[in-house]
Amino acid sequence: MQGFKQFISLLVLAILTASSFSGALQIADAQIPSGSRAASNWEYINHDSWGSNYSPQDEINKDNVKDLEVKWIFPFPEASTFAKYQPGVVPFEGAITPPLIVNGTVYLASNMRNVYSFDLKTGQLNWVNIYNYDWNEGKVRLPESGVSTPHIHGLEYVDGKLYSSNLNCSIRAVDASKGSLAFDVNDICRDVEGNFYSWPLYQGPGKFGSPSHPGGIYRKENVIVAGFTGAGAGWGGGRTFVDGYDLNQNPPKQLWRTFLQPPAEGDPEWAIKACDTAVAGWYFSYKAWKQDGKLGINCKDVPRENVINDWGVPKHYASAVSAIWGQMAVDEETGIVYLATGNQGGWPNQTYTVGPNLYAATIIAIKAKTGQILWWYQTVVRDMVEGDASWNTILTKMKINGVEKKVIIKTSTTGLIWALDAANGEPIWIFEPPVLKSRKDPDGAIRGRSAGIPCTGCDPLTQDGYWNDIRSRFDMQEKKWLNYPNADWFYWIPSRAGESDISLNPETNTIYVPVASGVDLAVKAGIFTGGAGLHGTPGTSRGLAQAKNVTIYAVDALTGNVKWTNFISGVAYRGGLMSSAGVLYIPAADGNLYMFDADTGQLVYKRFFGTSLVVLPTIGKTADGKSRLMVITGGREAAIIGGITPQNVPGALMSFGLPDNYVQPKQVQKDVSEGPKEAKDAPKEAAKEEPREIPSQASSIPYMVAGISVVIIAVALVIRARTSKK
Repeated sequence: MQGFKQFISLLVLAILTASSFSGALQIADAQIPSGSRAASNWEYINHDSWGSNYSPQDEINKDNVKDLEVKWIFPFPEASTFAKYQPGVVPFEGAITPPLIVNGTVYLASNMRNVYSFDLKTGQLNWVNIYNYDWNEGKVRLPESGVSTPHIHGLEYVDGKLYSSNLNCSIRAVDASKGSLAFDVNDICRDVEGNFYSWPLYQGPGKFGSPSHPGGIYRKENVIVAGFTGAGAGWGGGRTFVDGYDLNQNPPKQLWRTFLQPPAEGDPEWAIKACDTAVAGWYFSYKAWKQDGKLGINCKDVPRENVINDWGVPKHYASAVSAIWGQMAVDEETGIVYLATGNQGGWPNQTYTVGPNLYAATIIAIKAKTGQILWWYQTVVRDMVEGDASWNTILTKMKINGVEKKVIIKTSTTGLIWALDAANGEPIWIFEPPVLKSRKDPDGAIRGRSAGIPCTGCDPLTQDGYWNDIRSRFDMQEKKWLNYPNADWFYWIPSRAGESDISLNPETNTIYVPVASGVDLAVKAGIFTGGAGLHGTPGTSRGLAQAKNVTIYAVDALTGNVKWTNFISGVAYRGGLMSSAGVLYIPAADGNLYMFDADTGQLVYKRFFGTSLVVLPTIGKTADGKSRLMVITGGREAAIIGGITPQNVPGALMSFGLPDNYVQPKQVQKDVSEGPKEAKDAPKEAAKEEPREIPSQASSIPYMVAGISVVIIAVALVIRARTSKK
């Protein structure tokens, strides 16, 4: 192990310019990053504790981003290298966690759940924490699912500790200065109350699977809010919950547990009680919005007969709230944590799961100290198309009608964006990207976003049945799948329109969101393996697939109106985008990192990497104050969105900066004191600009990475073998 660490460190230094380590790590204070700290660091998945994906650094900007050069590269060792540390694991290559930057140090968690620390300036490896876990033994000891893939989405730095995605029913923290394990709370999913099922085809506990993102930490009281999921497929079913733990103790002590679904035996008044106990509860109805202009239906205005027996009585054993995929936003002033949940497991066949399925696909405000749910807003009721409310939850401040309010900005896989009052969840506006409203298929018919067969020119008020209506008893209690009672295939197009973290520039009040097309499926509400009768049969789109592409929207956060749009053809989208110093960075699976002018949408520059890009880039500063752009290549989820490389490739971590002798031109200070200009109702399409020629250095990057990876793995294995004989 020690030999492996030393080898990688020496190899990286041999390839790059050597430099001494920048000094002892400084522990950040307990305030929301601001000023020079916010410009220097990237401490959370989405930059800050409010999840903005915006950095105020200004050294790398739209005038010089084309001049960036490679400073260093760290190729990820193949996942199989670490298989011996995780018996029973299914190796998962590379990383999909955005790199963190804290006081000149880079931190990264790989999909194998190893955590790395590098010097940002030189790429020198400070330490690596290798994850050890026996998956075979874990599935015997715990109600874990049969999925043995690490699949880590996030890493966060808080008060000297690094928290990775919650996996294997545990909360884990690594000491950021030493790389040693700070604490590990295990077996959290063991003996969960209300988690034992008694169905004809299944007897036993519901199972827990995919990892949720790292928990949100309320730093004032040192409480972590962490989610644990029963997952959203037939292999899941564990009773999803959110826990609060006191981090002042080691190991941390559980303070509370809040369930996000009823017990296995069911609770006939589950949704009714949720409405009675919360400050406010809201359901989204697409039809009510389009027909009556209602942005949300207050839960108190919903007929009892529509929401009775929510989730079913008894609850089906394979039905659960999916993982909490997305950074939680934390308000240090109020102690409220804002999070959003995944889809309802069991789509598309809802025969056994009536009601809205609260709290699936829901935005939630929860008290960090007590676990009390203050308000909720369900974005998709009785989900039949995996419409999860995943990815980052953004908290911001805005003046609305002259009054400053805290506002939640949230998108979901549906492609819509919601702006909600952070105090009570009341919707302020909803943005529906125009590209989602209709489509023209190869047969010449104009259809909505999802269509049963036949379904030419379906009712736009329901978007061909995509949205169930909370006001309809049929939709909530009797409808069993999307095109019920028809038993034929139906089309789910696009299936994942909003698979991305979004960005908010709080200085200009501009939201940036990518909306994808072409990730299409034909779905039939068939019988799931094992006869559960709950899931369905995904398939191809049977000749009606859309072309893969992504439309980038800049949206006014005050009004929900479009400022500009731009279009990338050839690939759909997954991952995240971020903005900084007038540049919008968009990594794409076609191998290009697109850099748009954040104010106009014009293409400033693009750089080709020769491998799919599906991970949010980050930006921060070295210990001596030089800005660096961090990019991850490889990883996962490339093939399904039209990527140029397979889904599971190792890839590399790459650092870019301006040349050492670069002289910054004098900048004209932009006045943003008056806020954004009034937005136009009609979108302004950005002027298209041909990209500038890419330097030869960039085109050689993938070949450098491939060669270095082979050397690292081969020599590392030799060193390990020799070390083990001593």
